[in-house]
Formats: sequence, structure tokens, C-alpha cells
Amino acid sequence: MPTSFTEDDKIIIEKIQSYCLYQERCVKEVKNKLFSLKVSSKSANDIIEYLIDNDYLNEERYTMMFIQGKLRIKKWGRIKLKYELRLKGIDIKIINIHINQINEEEYIKYFNEFSTNKIKFLKGSTDQKKRSFINYFTYRGWENDLIYQKLKDIR
Repeated sequence: MPTSFTEDDKIIIEKIQSYCLYQERCVKEVKNKLFSLKVSSKSANDIIEYLIDNDYLNEERYTMMFIQGKLRIKKWGRIKLKYELRLKGIDIKIINIHINQINEEEYIKYFNEFSTNKIKFLKGSTDQKKRSFINYFTYRGWENDLIYQKLKDIR
């Protein structure tokens, strides 16, 4: 650890290192954590720079892990993934690189499994089921062409 940090900063750096090691974090999350710990802007920027230089913070890695997790666990589509990553302050170039790396076959397979399962639980008339299906998958950021192709399966 560089000697230019005060003793208080060194304690905070240890806390933030643990925070980053627990799970991947983006710069915005770390900044929010630092400000919740009442760290000055100058110190916060120095600490973030230190964390990036020592690979505790890596937005490329964060983006990749975020996409994998939210796609597989929360079943989010590309539109919602992009939106949420933008809210986290990730650069659009990084987002696009990793969104474009999603395997298309795997993506379609996730959608088909998820949507087929969802169709089983829809209630009401056919129109109500279709409306509910569209709302559900639009909210989760799936592309309209996928949603409307799957509507044919709703009876």
C-alpha cells in the first residue's frame, strides 16, 4: 500500500478491499460505499485508483459477471441488461462488447425454456394471457421479436 495514504485511509482501503473481494463491484458502487463511510472526494478518487491499479476493481470483469448472473439467474434479456449496466455507470463500449459476446443459441434457449415455463402458469382468457406474457417479458428486457414469436404458443 502506498505510503501517501493516511492511517484512516489505510483502514478504509482494507474495508473496501474486503467489500470488493466479497463480490464483483463497479466503480459507482465503491464510490457510494466510500461516501457512506464519509470519505472525502479526493481520498475516494485516490482509493478507487489504487483499487483499479491492484485489480480489486475491474469494470470489464464486473460487466461480464453481471451479464452472466442476471441472464442465468434472473432471466433478464439484453435490453434490461444494457439498461441496468448503464445505471451502474458502465461505459457503453464495455457494455456492447460483452452484450455482443452472449452466445445467441444459449440466449434463445434461455428464453424458450423460461417462456415455455411461464406460459404454463398464465391465467385468464387468451387475450389476457398474451397481454400478461408481453408485459412480463418486456419488463425483463427481452426483444419484441422473441416475445411475439412465442405468443403463437399461447392458447
